[in-house]
Amino acid sequence: MKKAKPLEKEAKVKLANLYEKINLHNKKYYQDNNPSITDSEYDDLFREASQLEKDFPNLKDKDSPTEKVGAEPLEGFQKIKHEVPMLSIQNAKNIDEVNNWLESLKSFLLLNEKERIEFIAEPKIDGLSATLIYKSGELIVGATRGDGNFGEDVTENIKTIVEIPKSIDKKLAPDILEVRGEVYITHNDFEKLNEKQNDLGKDVFKNPRNAAAGSLKQLDPNETAKRPLKFFAYSWGQMSYNKLSLHSDIVSYFNDLDLPINPEYSMHNSVDSLEKYYNKILNKRANIGYDIDGIVYKLNRLDWRERLQSTGHHPRWAIAHKFPAERAVSKIIDVEIQVGRTGVLTPVARLKPVTIGGAVVSNASLHNYEDIEKKDIHIGDSVWVQRAGDVIPQVIEVIKSKRKDNSGKIKIPTRCPVCGSKAEKELLNEQSEQPNYEKYIRCTSGFSCPSQAKEKLKHFVSKDAFDIDGLGEKQINEYFDIGLIKDPVDIFYLERRYKDNPPKIWLYTSGSQGKINTLKDSVNKLFKAINDKKEIDFDKFIYSLGIRHLGSSTADILANHFVSIENMIKVFSSNFTLEELEEVASLDGIGGKVINSLKNFFTNKESKQLVPSILDSGVLVKKYNKVKIDSKISGKKIVITGTLSQMSRAEAKVRIESLGGKVLSSLSKKADYLILGDKPTNSKIEKAKLLGVKTLNENGWNKILLK
Repeated sequence: MKKAKPLEKEAKVKLANLYEKINLHNKKYYQDNNPSITDSEYDDLFREASQLEKDFPNLKDKDSPTEKVGAEPLEGFQKIKHEVPMLSIQNAKNIDEVNNWLESLKSFLLLNEKERIEFIAEPKIDGLSATLIYKSGELIVGATRGDGNFGEDVTENIKTIVEIPKSIDKKLAPDILEVRGEVYITHNDFEKLNEKQNDLGKDVFKNPRNAAAGSLKQLDPNETAKRPLKFFAYSWGQMSYNKLSLHSDIVSYFNDLDLPINPEYSMHNSVDSLEKYYNKILNKRANIGYDIDGIVYKLNRLDWRERLQSTGHHPRWAIAHKFPAERAVSKIIDVEIQVGRTGVLTPVARLKPVTIGGAVVSNASLHNYEDIEKKDIHIGDSVWVQRAGDVIPQVIEVIKSKRKDNSGKIKIPTRCPVCGSKAEKELLNEQSEQPNYEKYIRCTSGFSCPSQAKEKLKHFVSKDAFDIDGLGEKQINEYFDIGLIKDPVDIFYLERRYKDNPPKIWLYTSGSQGKINTLKDSVNKLFKAINDKKEIDFDKFIYSLGIRHLGSSTADILANHFVSIENMIKVFSSNFTLEELEEVASLDGIGGKVINSLKNFFTNKESKQLVPSILDSGVLVKKYNKVKIDSKISGKKIVITGTLSQMSRAEAKVRIESLGGKVLSSLSKKADYLILGDKPTNSKIEKAKLLGVKTLNENGWNKILLK
C-alpha cells in the first residue's frame, strides 16, 4: 500500500525540523570536523527534505540546506594574539654572511674555537606561516602569522588540511602545545588546481604560494577543503611542559605526535657541512616537489637560544641562507619614473616581457641614477634581469655586445614628473669641506605632490600602521583623485562629511538589489573599519606617520622611550634641548639620521600640524604598554664602559633589557649606573663622578644582574 503524503501543516513542521538537523550536521562535519552520524544517515535526512520540498514547493525556504554545499561560510576572521610573537628570520646571501652570523653568535656567547656547535638545517618553504594550538591534545586554534603579534583565526580552514592531526596523543601531549609551520601546495597539485580553475572559467593562480595563502584565507571552509593544502611543522611557540634541551629532540617529539616534519631536515656541526647541504638541496631544488627559496639554519641547543633571545624582528639564533635569484635576458623598452612617499624618484625599466621563476616580468627597478651610470644602462639595451622571491625584479647587468648604435642614454630628471617641482639631491653634511650629497633624487614639494601624498596615505593605512580594511591601493588612488581624501586627517572625517551627501561612486543607482541612491554595504563597512581603528598603539602610530629612516622596529624603540605621543611632541618641538636629544640619540638603534628626521618632521611647517590634526579628529593614541618587570634594575638607565669578562657586551645588553632596564650609549645625568669592565674609559668615570652616577665593577654589577 502506497504511503500517504503528509498534510501541508505536518509537512511544514517536519521540514523545519529537517532543516535544523541538516544545518547542525553540516556544521559538525564541515566546521567542527566531528560528525555524529554516518554518511548514509545524513543522506537519508537530505533525501527526505528534498522530497518534501518537491511535494510542497511553497514550503521550500530560500535558505534551504538542500541548495547549499556544506556549512554556511564564516563571516570573517577574528584576530588571534600570539602569546609568543611569530617573528621573521634574518637572511644571508652567501656563505660568508653565514660565517659572519656564526662569529657574532660566538662573540655574543663568549664561546671558544674548540666549542662544539650543532645546527639544524631544513629547506625554507615558500608558503604561508601558520600556528596550531593544541589543548589537552585537541586542536583548538589555527592562525596565520599576521603582523607577528596578531594573526587571523583560520581554525576552521586549518582543520580541512588532511595532514594536520585534529588531535594528538594525550599521553604525550602537554596541556598546551603550539606548533608552528608552513602551509604550502606541491607543484603537481598546483598544476592540477590551475587546470581546474581554468576549466571552471576562473582566474588561475600566479604561483603555489599565492594559491596556498588564498586558499587558507577563504571565508568558506568548504572552499579551503577543495584546495590541496599541505603542512610542515618546524618550530613551536607556547609549550606548557618542556624538559627537552635540543631542537632535534623537539622535532623527534613532533614526529612521535604524527605531526608532519620535512624529510629533508638534517643536523650539522660545521659551516662546511652546512654549505655541502645547501649545495645538495640547491641542485635538487627543481625536483623537490614544492617551492623553496633557501635553507634555514638554527642553533640546536635551547639554552644558548634562551641567552641569545630575539630582536624585535628576528631570533638571533637562526638565519636563512637564500638561494641565488633566478635570472633571464630581456630588453629595456623605456624608462619611467615612480615617485615614492618620501619623494624619491625611482627609475623603473619597462621590459620586453620575459618569464623568470614561473612569473612574467615586464618591469624592473633601476634603483637610482648613480646605479644607472655605474652599470651604463641605455634604453634599448639587452640586459640580465633577476627576480628573488617577492622582491621587485632588478636589472643587474648590461650585455654590451648586444648594444645597438641607436640606444639612448637615460636622462637624470631635474623636475618631478608628477608635480613639476624641483628635484634634487639632499646635502647630508653642511659642515663638511667636501659637499656630501645622498644618492637619491627627491621631489621637494612633500604633500603638495600628488604622488607623494598618495604613497603617504597608503603607508598610513598599511598593515603595520592603522591597518584599515577597505582602504587599499585602489581606493586611495580613486578617493584622492576625486578629492575625498587629500591627507590622513580626511580619512577620519569621511563619515561625518559624506554619509548624508555621498559621492556617486558610493551609491547604488541600479542593479538586482533594487537600491536607488543608497549607500553601498562596502561603504558602511569602511566607516565601521575606520571607527574601529581610532584607537591605535603608540608604536604603530609613529610608524604610520611615514617619517624618513623610521621603520617599525625603530618606532617600537621610540614608543618604549617616550611612552606617550605628548612626550614625543614636547621633545621634538622647536623647544627641544640638547640634553633631551642626546638622551634619545643614546638609545640603542637610534642614530643621527633618525634624530634629524624627527626634528625635521615635528618642526616643518607642513608636517608639524599633522599629529595635532589627527588627534583632533577623534583618534586616541594609546600610551605604550610597558611590561612591568619586577627586578632591581627595572626602569634603570645603564651605560657600560670597558670589556666584560663574564659575558659579552651584546649579551649584557639583552639581559639588562629582559630585566626591564635600558642601555644607553652615552653618559648623562639621567643614567643610573656606569658599569666598569676591563680597561674602562677614564673620561666616562670622571663624568660619572661629576654627574653623580653610581659606578659598579663587573662583579658588583653581576650580583644585581644575576639575581
